[in-house]
Amino acid sequence: MADAVSLLWYGAAAAGVTESARKALVNRGFGYTLSRHFLTAGIACMAMSLAAGDPMTLDWADQLTGLHNVAIVVHNLLAMLAMVFTAAFLHTLGQLRLPMPGVVTIFVACAAAMVTLYVLAGAHTSFFGSPQNPTLPSQLYSAIYLTYMVGWLAALLLGLTVVAMGEVAGVRGGVILAQLGVAVSLVGLSWRLGVVLHLLFDPHHPPRGTHFAVFTDGVGLVLFIAGSVFAAATRRIFDRRDQRRTQRQEAAIERLWRRVRILLVHRRRPPLTSIQQMVEIEDALLIVDQLIDSSTRSAIRNDLWDLVLLYEMDIEPMATAVEIEIAIAVIVARLSRPTAVHAEGNTDDADTEAWWPETERLPVDDDQRARWLAATGTALSDRRVRRLAKKLGPKPPRR
Repeated sequence: MADAVSLLWYGAAAAGVTESARKALVNRGFGYTLSRHFLTAGIACMAMSLAAGDPMTLDWADQLTGLHNVAIVVHNLLAMLAMVFTAAFLHTLGQLRLPMPGVVTIFVACAAAMVTLYVLAGAHTSFFGSPQNPTLPSQLYSAIYLTYMVGWLAALLLGLTVVAMGEVAGVRGGVILAQLGVAVSLVGLSWRLGVVLHLLFDPHHPPRGTHFAVFTDGVGLVLFIAGSVFAAATRRIFDRRDQRRTQRQEAAIERLWRRVRILLVHRRRPPLTSIQQMVEIEDALLIVDQLIDSSTRSAIRNDLWDLVLLYEMDIEPMATAVEIEIAIAVIVARLSRPTAVHAEGNTDDADTEAWWPETERLPVDDDQRARWLAATGTALSDRRVRRLAKKLGPKPPRR
């Protein structure tokens, strides 16, 4: 019957396979960075490692192959391969100075030494690589594996610390939970490494507490997966929030652009990109500056000043929206009364265009400016803006 360690290891393995499959689907669907692909592969390898190293799997593999401890070798090699993908993950984030060929070389050398020791002394020996087998080849095998794993887990713990510092609060919480999982595994493996070193010097008195060290492997992976899931879910929420904010901003800028197009009616352009729309909006705002006098500008801000006093609002987007509406009203009034421009009644197109304000195209590449234009576009639908524009704009001619 399965004991607590078997259930924990199989449960952690199932959780790891599920999380790696989820990450693989998400990475493929959204084109996530290479570092996340390496992390996915690392989780998958560690999950299969726990499945291979489970006590029930060890018994089944021994009966199937007729060799002792073949599953423990597979378990160790898969865990070490997971650390190779972990190193690649850290390397893509700039947190590992050792080049990847060096990482692979260390893995191959350690794996070759471990397989050699197993073939020479472990295939027909019970409990190879365990404290219950105090022979020198068994403990050398364990020392190579545990030193390798402790070193890379320590590097992963430090790398995740730097990653957490650059994340937003919610994602940082998931990274910290993953760090806790790495720390738990690191404590267990360090304990086992201490056991191995003790056996190397005193093979006749096996130390106690090895069951605790095995238990931490499953707990560590479960915590790491929980942190990964939490960080991914939080990042997804933030990505969707940012996407909705961007969509609202682009829609507000487009509304503003469509509104100010009357000030640039002489320009004939195909459909424009968001950046091109912002360029034309900036051009239109220069025309607005020419059509709005200083007294009107002061009157607008005086009327909106109560919003600053009561709500501490930034009234500039609303004030600009009022100025745009007034400027459009001025343009419409000029176009509807061409005789007011030419006292002699000359309505020739060339003469009519002579009074039209002209601007040069201005580059717009500032995100803060884009947000400000979006706020202005949103303010166009505010009732205060329409009321002020009607109040301070040109009066319709009397009939």
